Amino acid sequence: MNQTLSTFLKLGITALAIAILLFGVAYNMTDREVGEYKTKIESVSNQLPTSSQNN
Repeated sequence: MNQTLSTFLKLGITALAIAILLFGVAYNMTDREVGEYKTKIESVSNQLPTSSQNN
């Protein structure tokens, strides 16, 4: 019983650690990509001509 519980807890902790690691990597990668995309969009937006008329 103790060996089974110990093995189960080891596997559970390992799986949890892997999931947290993968989530952290994916979150950082997504955050970096969003920042790069935002920079591109802002540079394109700044190059658009401005309108002198208000509609």
